[in-house]
Amino acid sequence: MTRADRLAQTEARARAKLDADRTRLKQVQAQQRDAERQAVHRRRVLVGKLVEEAGLFCFDDATLAGLFARLTPLCTAPDPVAILDALLSANASPACTSVPGCAQAAPGVAPAVPVG
Repeated sequence: MTRADRLAQTEARARAKLDADRTRLKQVQAQQRDAERQAVHRRRVLVGKLVEEAGLFCFDDATLAGLFARLTPLCTAPDPVAILDALLSANASPACTSVPGCAQAAPGVAPAVPVG
């Protein structure tokens, strides 16, 4: 067997191993996608059960879509439950009063003008 024959055999074995590795990679990726799909399905079922248990099935689909759209900004909030609780609280400040830290100027007082 010549050196060229040995190199050709080595190349053939390397290509066969590469093909086997690619096939294995495709199998693993397919398993990962399937696991992700199953996790998303479980999450959707759980959220659906929570909606049902909360009594939100009384709303039509358009109303539910609107409610969920209004809740979307809470996804980035640090404590979404506390924020929503404060917004829905019966003790919430009426709209016509000032909020602490946001004082209003007294009647007849001009706003501050920056000097400089």
